[in-house]
Amino acid sequence: MRVLKLFLVTGFVLCLAVCSGETGEGAENSSLPEGAVEVVLTPQAPDGDSGRRMMWSPYGQKLPLTEVDGGMNAQLPLGPDGTPPIGLRLVKGLSASHFNQLYIDFDRDGDFTETELHETTVTERNNKYWSSFDAVVEVPVVDPETGADATNPYPLGLWYVEDPRAVDEEPVIRFSRQGWMEGSALLDSVEAVMLVTERVMDGVFGADDSWALASRDSAADILTPGYSRSLDEHAWLFEKAYQVTEIDPSGRRLVLAPFDPGITRAEEMEMNDDLAVDRRAARSGRAVAFLHDYAEAEALAREEGKALFVDFETTWCGPCKIMDEWVYTADDVVDASQFVIAVKIDGDEYPDLKDSFGVSGFPTMILLSSEGEEIRRASGYVNVADMAEFLKGTR
Repeated sequence: MRVLKLFLVTGFVLCLAVCSGETGEGAENSSLPEGAVEVVLTPQAPDGDSGRRMMWSPYGQKLPLTEVDGGMNAQLPLGPDGTPPIGLRLVKGLSASHFNQLYIDFDRDGDFTETELHETTVTERNNKYWSSFDAVVEVPVVDPETGADATNPYPLGLWYVEDPRAVDEEPVIRFSRQGWMEGSALLDSVEAVMLVTERVMDGVFGADDSWALASRDSAADILTPGYSRSLDEHAWLFEKAYQVTEIDPSGRRLVLAPFDPGITRAEEMEMNDDLAVDRRAARSGRAVAFLHDYAEAEALAREEGKALFVDFETTWCGPCKIMDEWVYTADDVVDASQFVIAVKIDGDEYPDLKDSFGVSGFPTMILLSSEGEEIRRASGYVNVADMAEFLKGTR
């Protein structure tokens, strides 16, 4: 008889060992609560031929680099406690001006061999040099079906960014997961697919990670950001809600159970739609007239005696794009902007300007008097009503 060990985390049960009972794709398990379904999941990787891949990933996790014998080394921890880290070593190939080679210690033995060498073409963007690598490492797990030692393939991307202007910054290499676990089950006569993927990239699945649920006909939806939610949150399959009550640390097994959130799906969507009010804001086809040259905007604000509105953004900033679409096109915001000189600054292209204002995240909005004194600032997404008030300045 198999032993079942349970551990309570943030309101739901994580299965940390092998769960007794019959397993299989959406298998019913007599030891489970009524209506609960056990699901077997298998590792998945991006498929270049079909284009199937995760449409979102966590922020790149930073790994400190240490200079060693002309290269730079880092340690990538992935797997249960006691698992040796994966060694990484960045080097420059023969006659290379930038780091274009990465050794990955796949077998975790502490040595780097030629078979563990990856090579890339360094690209330049915004005066920075990017060295990007894709790889698949193996993470040790215990298979919940057999109790035997096994490994999960773990696709990941790694990248090193060299900024010649940031000579005082400590070097780091970043990584993010690219894979996921996927399974299927019959839920109340509906064929469903589900996904579990890491939000905390440690190679072990738990309450801090994410899952998604969709019908077989809409299987691609589980890869999109809109369907992803924390493992301690419920998900909808048409008009019925389900929650994950157990997840094995390997990610190879979970248990789903029906859940009553006390409201309908439509009511919940309305309640959680933070952008609903902004999308309904009045629009007449206008937009805030942003300049893109700080010196020009500063001189114009001084000349006209107007406040200067500086919006620090980047090309990769999601909230920046949402504000461009819904906030800076709203009539109330456009009307308020008539009393300021507005300028957009790309923080990647102008790092000196970004640093001089103490900007550490995007978007960051700063309102200055015509004499250059800071009146107020805000970071992150700002809605239509708050932005209209923000821009009123000293009026």
